Amino acid sequence: MIIKRTISVLLMGLCSSSVHYAQTADSLKNIQMQEVSVMGFSRQRSEVATLPTVHVSAEEMRRHLGHSLMDALSHTDGVRAMDIGVGFSKPMIRGLGFQRVAVSENGVKQEGQQWGADHGLEIDAFNVGEVRVVKGPASVLYGSDAMGGAIEILPAPFPQKDTLMGEALLQYQSVSSGLSASAMLALKRKRFFTRLRYSERHWADYRVPADSFTYLSMNLPIHARRLKNTAGLERGLNWLWAYRQGRFDGRVVISDSYQKAGFFSGAHGVPNSANLLSDGKRWNIDLPYSMVNHLKVISHNKWTGNSLQATLVLGYQQNHREEWSRFHTHNYGQQPPSRDPDKELLLRLHTGSAKMQVRYTPLSEWEHYFGLSAMVQKHRIGGYGFLIPNYNRSEFGAYYLSNYRMNNALVFNASMRYDIGRILTRAHGQEAEAVRRHFDNYSFALGATFTPDRKHELRCSVGRAFRLPSANELTSNGVHHGAFRHERGDAALASEQGWQADFSYTLHTDRLKLSVSPFFSYYSHFIALHPTGLWSALPDAGQVYQFKDSPAWFAGGEFRMKLRVIRHFYYELSGEYVHTYDTGSHTATPFSPPASMRNTISWECQRWELFAECHSVTRQNRVCHNEDTTPGYNLINVGGKVDFPLSKGKLSLLLNVRNLLNTSYLNHLNFYRKIEMPESGLDFQTTILFTY
Repeated sequence: MIIKRTISVLLMGLCSSSVHYAQTADSLKNIQMQEVSVMGFSRQRSEVATLPTVHVSAEEMRRHLGHSLMDALSHTDGVRAMDIGVGFSKPMIRGLGFQRVAVSENGVKQEGQQWGADHGLEIDAFNVGEVRVVKGPASVLYGSDAMGGAIEILPAPFPQKDTLMGEALLQYQSVSSGLSASAMLALKRKRFFTRLRYSERHWADYRVPADSFTYLSMNLPIHARRLKNTAGLERGLNWLWAYRQGRFDGRVVISDSYQKAGFFSGAHGVPNSANLLSDGKRWNIDLPYSMVNHLKVISHNKWTGNSLQATLVLGYQQNHREEWSRFHTHNYGQQPPSRDPDKELLLRLHTGSAKMQVRYTPLSEWEHYFGLSAMVQKHRIGGYGFLIPNYNRSEFGAYYLSNYRMNNALVFNASMRYDIGRILTRAHGQEAEAVRRHFDNYSFALGATFTPDRKHELRCSVGRAFRLPSANELTSNGVHHGAFRHERGDAALASEQGWQADFSYTLHTDRLKLSVSPFFSYYSHFIALHPTGLWSALPDAGQVYQFKDSPAWFAGGEFRMKLRVIRHFYYELSGEYVHTYDTGSHTATPFSPPASMRNTISWECQRWELFAECHSVTRQNRVCHNEDTTPGYNLINVGGKVDFPLSKGKLSLLLNVRNLLNTSYLNHLNFYRKIEMPESGLDFQTTILFTY
């Protein structure tokens, strides 16, 4: 009994600890209990300041995988996908998006969103396993870009036994005639583990349930209900090499993601009936289009002692983005370049990062974390257009986190962080002047977790968060075609900063799972794009939008209930609501998500499952200046999965039917909402997965 009780206490400590070593999910434990020694590998749960944290399994990711990684995560309470065109999206957590949500893969924060709002995540969705979503101010451990939360893609576990593993996946999506394939091979021998994956995806012009769209009061046709020039392709290569010897665990990860996709002819420049005429081709990628390549190299090293654990993570990223469009001057009298005259934008970003963390556990009740982080960036531009200038940027931070377990039921957490940053930009003609800015700020959090028994859990936290302004907020001055506006930065902007409070309650019984998570945030400095009422002097530019700083507050919460009605039959109800208010404009903040609710019934057995879902979204009447209100809608989605055990491995068949009734609706969080472009209609998605 003593041993069992001791093990239970240790496991509870692991589950409620607010450690930031999610980047390496496998750690070696050596537990001493009188004369008994237990050694093994365990996956740590890492939670920031006892905030609400959701773990999304690889199985659930595949079940909801749509056109992008964010399509799958949008089924997570509090998480939305901000669509930035056709097939691309970026995360929003509790109404905060853009550079306010950090995305971490293999322990390194994904860079590349500094260019603007319409640049998505260059991550192979088929290479994503378990994901952890931190809802709330995660600045202390992830840096200032996590002011609104963090999405952490956990690394592949190190197998305990020597093995050879493989996976092959085929997927088809009817709405775009999309074809995808992914193959993985992994080998574990003694102290070594390696894994290689290659993925490729092709899609044709998207279908929508509409015959026309509206641009600046002009009604324009959609021929054959297909969005011309929205075809594209993706390729992803990921290689992992890991070594484990005694107390040392080392990993090297190299990934390369390539994307090429056309811009809808009605969403780049000023459209007309002539350039919207069908060319009779569904798979070609014509001008205008974008091309993105993201190379990432990561070294992850960890040493574990009896009471000390040291981690060093080094990363390098190269982001290369090109936007091609037939030459059209944005400066009167500008002549086309002699070389590559149709290259509108070239954006190249180099990022080097390092993080060192020490975990110290002098007593079973106490746990301490000390960390240092550094990041340097160099950004260079090209092309005949202009959006943001050349710049150099650096950030350095230090943090401390402590967990104290008073008893088996009560855990306290405290953390703090201090960051300094610098950005230097070069002058660029009449568009941008040189900028030299220095920033420094702090964040902290206090929290507690109360677990009186196995059924109930209470969490609460309060903290201060901040975010350093990004390059586009400080220095942009040009036409952003994907956003349909002329964007202008403000070099005098201060850091975003504010206070946040979170509370969550979880009930878990044999038949019922229930969670409620309210929150409130107030930001004394909040940066957002606001219309100026002035029209740009540049051709095809529209109104000028200015980045401005004003106070704002957010409030809302999430709710989820899953009830086992009978043996294999389940009913699930979930909902979320966010209320935003910008005190400067006396309106909602831009892109405020409408309230939503999901009603789901499912039949879940060991080898197969079926589900039917009604996704309801309310009308969004609370909008920012010059934002259109968006009607509500109801969508019916159905799907299922069946597994076929084989002598070696398993064959799985997954079927998802999205928007079963082919409903025509508008998504308030889609950049194409501006031109009243409806979302995709009926979509059959079939996935065949073989694992060995």
